[in-house]
Amino acid sequence: MTLFQKLERKFGRYAIPDLMKYICVIYVVGFLIQMFNPLLYYYYLDLDPEAILHGHIWRIVTFLFYPPSTSMIWMVVAVFVYYSLGMTLEQLWGTFKYNFFFFSGAIMLVLSALLIYIVTGVSLQLYPTYMTFSIFLAYALTFPDATFMLYFIIPIKARWLAIAEVVLYIFIFLGTPDLGTRVAIALSLLNVALFFYLSNQKPKKRNVFHINDFR
Repeated sequence: MTLFQKLERKFGRYAIPDLMKYICVIYVVGFLIQMFNPLLYYYYLDLDPEAILHGHIWRIVTFLFYPPSTSMIWMVVAVFVYYSLGMTLEQLWGTFKYNFFFFSGAIMLVLSALLIYIVTGVSLQLYPTYMTFSIFLAYALTFPDATFMLYFIIPIKARWLAIAEVVLYIFIFLGTPDLGTRVAIALSLLNVALFFYLSNQKPKKRNVFHINDFR
């Protein structure tokens, strides 16, 4: 039995069906907050480890209210695309595995922010932007030959878009002085790598002996 099978047997009943539907609602609410009162997010909702350790426990969830875009047009496109990708992955992987993929990325961000603050005293605020982007990366690794219309005009396979995304991640990682961005990029890639590593694990074979083997 693989680790995923063990976890699903124990926690599968807590998995949220159609998770991406609710995540997209969160994105829309986050977009509205950014449009009408962006300071609300930064003062009360973002992943501020110092505030969390001083009682703002809700931030470990509300930091997800960060939209993938602040442009109306690209926000509509993003919600449509991520909803389609997420629902497709959930149908293929199963509800539990998709929940695991999404929430493990979120948990990594929360734990990293808290650990960095506890060890260094630096309140590093991490945003789920790259965690959201990694949904596409996971889709491209699952369906490398799927075709997307870049800018609604140019057909391009998912594998090439994924390669471009990873190269862009590396470029941003090396070029930005912002530690929070670097940590968020590293964690998003780590989450994808960890998920596919665990997904490709095969059940360990048990050595079963028959009594006739000893005769």
